[in-house]
Amino acid sequence: MPTPTVPLISFIASVTYGLPSTILYFLTFYVILNKRKSFDSSYFQIYVFDGFMNLFTYFNAFFTIRLSSITCYDCFMAPVFKNLANFRFLKFIATMGVHMAYVQYSISTLVSLNRLSVLLNYSFFEPIWRKFTWLFIILIYFLPFLNTYIVFEYEVKVMYFEEDESFSLVSPGFPVAKLYSILIPFMFITTTLCVLLNSFSILFLRSQSIQKKKAESNFLIILSITCLVQIIGTVLTIAITLLSTSSVLGVLLMILPYSSDGLCLVQPWLLVSFCGSIRKEIKSLFGLSPPKSESQMFQVRSITN
Repeated sequence: MPTPTVPLISFIASVTYGLPSTILYFLTFYVILNKRKSFDSSYFQIYVFDGFMNLFTYFNAFFTIRLSSITCYDCFMAPVFKNLANFRFLKFIATMGVHMAYVQYSISTLVSLNRLSVLLNYSFFEPIWRKFTWLFIILIYFLPFLNTYIVFEYEVKVMYFEEDESFSLVSPGFPVAKLYSILIPFMFITTTLCVLLNSFSILFLRSQSIQKKKAESNFLIILSITCLVQIIGTVLTIAITLLSTSSVLGVLLMILPYSSDGLCLVQPWLLVSFCGSIRKEIKSLFGLSPPKSESQMFQVRSITN
């Protein structure tokens, strides 16, 4: 029996955690959208937008990195990659590999800002967030094209590498350094902002009543864990740039996609773990707990309700 290769192991691992995470994402989407009266808060609006962005990021990377790396020249999926060069949106797919890093880090910062502002003055900031969240998300998605548009200026093609028996998207002559000269500072700044905003939220919460602490502390745990994953991704990206000629580069490049997957897929697990209302609603879908009656409905202002 042949020994599994690193790409195959990575593919299996990605499917193993990606499939249940995707299912959990859609379960939480269903609960939030189906129970709008209960989960009508700006946080859950951002969560849904962020979730779809994260799933798009995960599956784009899964297709261009994981699946292509285990597809040999005569494999079942080979015709897809052989004909991908004729696909009109090939450059768009390649662009999204970098573009969505801007989107993910921006939304993480947006969530931290949302939490702090709502903690400071719920009555004033919450209506603003509810009204303009969609606009913030649109800006977050399209503004990075000011930098990532340069991908469209270069040829992108699919090549088969016989030594690895795999396909890969390549762009000869593409100025990677130019692209990362803006991306890396952006990642560093947004990650720093997340740390500062979350720290301010924790300090503010410590000065509040015990009841409010109990109602909000789990939410800050979610933000802190997400921020930690973001920090890991930032450190790895910076290290890859600084150690481009080092022998450890291969290891760093192998680890980086996992940090990206973590940022994409950790959200539903954290939400279900720390939000009792979401957890109860999901259980009720499978008949594990009785659903709430209309008289029991209430608006979830806190993540821990």
